[in-house]
Amino acid sequence: MLRTRRGDWQFTVLFSNTQKAHELGKTNDWVVIYFQAGAGPVGQCTVVTETHGFLKGRRVVRGRERECTAH
Repeated sequence: MLRTRRGDWQFTVLFSNTQKAHELGKTNDWVVIYFQAGAGPVGQCTVVTETHGFLKGRRVVRGRERECTAH
């Protein structure tokens, strides 16, 4: 687990412990990031290593593949 702060932003990062991560053997690959700016709502995203397509083998934010491709 990693907890850090960057300016007004707070981050907590840990490996995924979901049933799906266990089923696929990805518990040491998938990373869940919780973030919050000030007193705002807590957000969450999951970073994975893509297994197919143009981004295969690259780290991507799940659900943000289009932005990852552009980056």
